[in-house]
Amino acid sequence: MHTATEKTSNSRLHAVADDIFGPVRASHGTFERKLLLTRSAFAYGGLIATLVQIVVWLAIAVTTAHLDTPWWLWTALPAAAAVGLLTLARRWAATAETRTADTRRGEAWSAKAPFAAASSVEAREEGR
Repeated sequence: MHTATEKTSNSRLHAVADDIFGPVRASHGTFERKLLLTRSAFAYGGLIATLVQIVVWLAIAVTTAHLDTPWWLWTALPAAAAVGLLTLARRWAATAETRTADTRRGEAWSAKAPFAAASSVEAREEGR
């Protein structure tokens, strides 16, 4: 039915999983590498701790024939929040580096930079 959409969402999920759980692809000694290593530690630590707790939770459910509240969420949610915040910090740092590089080249950075550049070219052409 919607194979193009499914392939796109699958490829996005694979890209995100590879970004979080894949190898760290940053230069040694950089802030980005430290950030990615910290994120990987939270991701793997949270995943392992949560999986162990889920197994224990299910073992308790099988032996008592009663599903208790999902107390393993107290580990899963903070770990996921930490991974999310570290991912946002990485993107923010990358955006800040882009802004810094643009200002070093003498270009004014703005959210509408492509449109501003096009309109300034048009304004210069109209002024001739």
